Amino acid sequence: MTGLLRCLKCLATDPKPLENASKLPHSLSAASPKPEEPAAMHAQPEGSSSRSCTFFMLSADFVRQFPGKSLPFLQEIRDDYATEEPLVEVALDYADVVKGTHIETTLAVSHRWMQPDDPDPDGEQLKALKGFLNSPAGKKIERVWIDSACMPQDHPKGSRSAEDAAAFKRMLKEVNRLYLGTTVLILLDLSYVSRFWTQFESWMSMQFATPGGLKPAVGTGNERHHIVCIQNAASQATLYTKALVDSWADQTPEQAHCFLSKPDVTVTNQKDKDGQLPKIKALDVTVQGAFSEVARQIEDELAASEAEAARAEAELTAWETENGAMAGEKNRLKVAARQAASAVAAARLAKEEHARAISSSVVPAMMKRAAAALAEDSLSVSDVPVLVLQLSGGGDKQKEQAAGALAKLARIADNRVAIAKAG
Repeated sequence: MTGLLRCLKCLATDPKPLENASKLPHSLSAASPKPEEPAAMHAQPEGSSSRSCTFFMLSADFVRQFPGKSLPFLQEIRDDYATEEPLVEVALDYADVVKGTHIETTLAVSHRWMQPDDPDPDGEQLKALKGFLNSPAGKKIERVWIDSACMPQDHPKGSRSAEDAAAFKRMLKEVNRLYLGTTVLILLDLSYVSRFWTQFESWMSMQFATPGGLKPAVGTGNERHHIVCIQNAASQATLYTKALVDSWADQTPEQAHCFLSKPDVTVTNQKDKDGQLPKIKALDVTVQGAFSEVARQIEDELAASEAEAARAEAELTAWETENGAMAGEKNRLKVAARQAASAVAAARLAKEEHARAISSSVVPAMMKRAAAALAEDSLSVSDVPVLVLQLSGGGDKQKEQAAGALAKLARIADNRVAIAKAG
């Protein structure tokens, strides 16, 4: 890790604030719940990483329009804002992570709790979150995950139901899926870099999944993290942002594990750290397995569609033979055969696009996002790395479209700098 990060940690001023900071929770751990409380959330059974984990998320529009100073805890949102229906359930598995399914529409927030019972007492975090959601970078975000408002908290202590506590434990165990598979907003304050959870989240947000394991996303078409400096860090935002990126962008899972396991990386509940550290070393194997599963699913879907197309074609041929005539365009068997053939074409295209994204070292969803933006003529500088890859490795039509898009973007000086770096 760089010396700059060490300096950043020292800027948490005197020893007393640092001593207190070691007691501040990032995600509060389950305490003994009251068994008589009514059930409120459904916890999923323990399972392998191939299974999905259901997370509660907030509607981004609810956050954009929220009138209060800071977001309430999940239980208050669930009880007092039911008519707005701000909470949605999203099932996330590692196939979604490696395909990048939720990157464009889902935001996970990485932040530090400022007080043991209140993550955002002065509202600075919500202000920064709203600012991002209303910016061009956040305009397509539909759902927001932030621990305090999306996981059932135990405040006042002992008030959390048994079912809420079980749901909290389940989501906490699988939270790395969020930081590997969504857009991540980092709210960086001076004490952020002293905490286990926040640094772990930062590292994951700067990686992307490949068939060979995790690779650095910074500087590529797979970059999906955003940093907003808050509190005292805002006065030197460029310095602190660079320190965090330089410290984590290129770290391997082994290097991340080594750093995060050190005793000066503090955590409120040591069990959280003990539970997450082994997963860091296993992440390469986990994403490799997920890619294998996705490849198998794509092949299975193609085989199934081809079998259905063959069956539909055989039924159509049999009908035409029996009736001694060609079926009309509106004949149900003709329609079914045409639909089945279209499904085969779509499955083959999906296989080709997935393979092209992998060969270009681009998360599949990021490749699709750039293609959609190209079709809508809504490209931005964030699409430059993917366009450069399409220019070098895409089909003839893709190359032509990418070249035209880059030429259009290059009319702006700042974009020319980004194109030069990417090329």
